[in-house]
Amino acid sequence: MRLACFLMIGGAAYAQTTAVVTDEYVPAREAVTARGMAPKMRVSQLSPTARTFRVVFGKGDEVASGLAEFAEKNHIQNAHFTAVGAFDSATLGFGDIAKQAHRKILVNGEAELVSFSGGITSENGKPRVHAHAVFALPDATTRGGHFIDGHVSITMEVYVVDNGEGGESKTP
Repeated sequence: MRLACFLMIGGAAYAQTTAVVTDEYVPAREAVTARGMAPKMRVSQLSPTARTFRVVFGKGDEVASGLAEFAEKNHIQNAHFTAVGAFDSATLGFGDIAKQAHRKILVNGEAELVSFSGGITSENGKPRVHAHAVFALPDATTRGGHFIDGHVSITMEVYVVDNGEGGESKTP
């Protein structure tokens, strides 16, 4: 009985969730000064020997080729990454298993990168970059999928963790 009530309350709360786009603005960068607001936070150091990089792209840079070039120059064969930034154009893809290809999703115009994660592996001795991205558009809608390519509009910061273990990619 309790479980059923919980599900009904949870379902009702979810049904009432809305997003409102306003004409109000908030400062672009505001320092977070509050402390002690996350008392349940826990931290674990995963690897004391992993190399970590901050890769900064500028206006007009193409990210996929830039990451591959960065990985090659730094001998990275097994890494993962996340990023923040903004683009003025990008190509995403949605996988079609039957066609073994990605259906193109074009993002043209200013878009804020709200999620970008992926990995770098090695394939035939060359870096292989695989990422997924979600972009926020000016009308508060989003577009997401497999990241194929994209050009930075202002800046983009990619945080790369080199796992240092090597290994060949097994995916096509």
